[in-house]
Amino acid sequence: MAKTSKPAKAKAAVALVTAQPSEFPAEATLPQMEVEVGIKAPPTEGDEPAADDTRARLAQLFSHLKITKIVFVDDKAELQTDTGAVINVLAAKETAREALANFFPGVVLTLENDALQEQVTARLGELDAGGLTALREVLAAQSDDAAERETLGRLQDLLPEAATAHLLTPHAWHEQRDTLIGECTEECRTLFLFDQELEVNDATLGFAKGSDIIRDMAEKEKAGFGTRWFCGMLTHTVAKGDEVTSWRQLAKSESLNLRFFMPIAKATLDDAPAFYGAIYRTLINTYCQTMKSLAQDAFEEALKDALERFADLDPIDFEHMVVKSSEVEGVSELETLIRLYGIIQKDQVKSQILQQARVGEFAAAARSAKDIADIGRALSATSQGRLHKLRREELYESDQLVNSYNDPLRNGDLFEIGEGDDLKLWVLIAQPCDLMVRSNGKRVREENFKVAVLAPLRTRPLGDEAGAKDGLNFSLEHYDHGGAQSAVVLFADATPANLQVLDLAVFNKEGRCQLAAAPDPAMNLPSRAWERRDAELRNHFGKVTKQIEVARTAHKDTVADLLSAAIIPRGAPKKAFAKYGAYDGGAFSYPIRRCGRIRDPLAASLLTAYSRFLARDAHEHDYSKA
Repeated sequence: MAKTSKPAKAKAAVALVTAQPSEFPAEATLPQMEVEVGIKAPPTEGDEPAADDTRARLAQLFSHLKITKIVFVDDKAELQTDTGAVINVLAAKETAREALANFFPGVVLTLENDALQEQVTARLGELDAGGLTALREVLAAQSDDAAERETLGRLQDLLPEAATAHLLTPHAWHEQRDTLIGECTEECRTLFLFDQELEVNDATLGFAKGSDIIRDMAEKEKAGFGTRWFCGMLTHTVAKGDEVTSWRQLAKSESLNLRFFMPIAKATLDDAPAFYGAIYRTLINTYCQTMKSLAQDAFEEALKDALERFADLDPIDFEHMVVKSSEVEGVSELETLIRLYGIIQKDQVKSQILQQARVGEFAAAARSAKDIADIGRALSATSQGRLHKLRREELYESDQLVNSYNDPLRNGDLFEIGEGDDLKLWVLIAQPCDLMVRSNGKRVREENFKVAVLAPLRTRPLGDEAGAKDGLNFSLEHYDHGGAQSAVVLFADATPANLQVLDLAVFNKEGRCQLAAAPDPAMNLPSRAWERRDAELRNHFGKVTKQIEVARTAHKDTVADLLSAAIIPRGAPKKAFAKYGAYDGGAFSYPIRRCGRIRDPLAASLLTAYSRFLARDAHEHDYSKA
């Protein structure tokens, strides 16, 4: 596409001054263009594309959605370069005289000049189109009001040439509203942009803000949104980058449905990529919000149905599932309760979502969104960050969720071991049934070294891909830094885990492996099995305490300290773990803290990968090679 020349832009800007209402004529029809979909890296604010590229992408976007007209309503629609505008700037800013002097030679630019108005008017009449454009730029630099008016002149440089654009004052909108809305069809749609603060004091208009206009349209012709038109708020009251937050706030304060509008910061008019992104979000919002609303309705109905079904459970059935079966299997009652509710809730949600009317409406909105999802859409760095964070929540459970409920050890539990520069990350890998503590407080194969292992976990440099699972390790995507950093589990360096030490994390709300000299009477453990496990562990560590204290009585502190360093249970037989542990008067503490958990099914995949690592074949070396 040929780039618009500066004189052509100046003429278009001058045309805005003289036309009421202002209309941008379509000079040429933009040809269809192939848009590169592949994105090498997430764009940041201010990245390419430039203005012409933005126009091309908007042209394709508008073409797919059949948008042929853009209407913008703003009280600053009159781009003033008249005598009043000059005098207003002089009155507001005395130092503006120097900047304006070159445009008004021989004129004393002061309010004390009785002939100021006549002299300024005369000089304005002598300025050509380029001079008027330059004057507006100077006025904009001296006054916020003039700057906002001047900003609107740049709207033409960003909009597709094939689309007709109207810049209307509030009064012009009032006069032409019915005509403009009547011209909207499913084949010729309109993008309406309204300033939020219209600053009009005419009660006969029936509106004072852009939200009033959108609300009126929603009340009278709700079906038109997304089918015949789209609405946005192009306003200075919203900062660039804060559109989504302001959208929710405006929806509440102005009693507007989120589906009917999206705010666009006027500052994006100075940033072509940001402007495209804001317009794209405005157009896609109608369809996405429709899908979200349908899902929310289904979720609410499903929740109600699930709670009713949950409440109707026979007390004997409930007792057996949640209490008795949990005790036999060594699972906490709370865990079984959540599992039970999940079964009921999942089925109810599915039955609600699959209702024919809801499926049809959801599919229609999804298809509309899908049609434009690849038109120049790039995922910004901020969007990528939010999605990484959500994906991380799906893959990993936080330490607060794991430790706050004294949750038993599970395959995939993550541990921080060591202190300071020596701090390392490890992951517990074990067959789930072997980790279960039974009703007697013991595991089936308590002393078997194959029950569980600790494997070291190493984070990759920020930005590096997780990499393929090559059999000797296991990659964890979205592990840290809000989901932006990956990690790898090193199977070859795994060491058998001492579960009697790691179990101590279950009894601490912070997940620390510590055992106080005396039981905590206020501790509320997840099941009776773990109450008995507490007694088992105290008995185990109590034997160590007895040996140390007997030595202390017989040989004093020095010998007792040497003995405690030698016989204190280690977290693992690996030599490095010998330094991890301390004894003090019947209490044991380790620099080991459970810091999270890998969720299933990823944790199950980790166990499977480790099993394959153990079962790998060893081939004889080929001695025939030179």
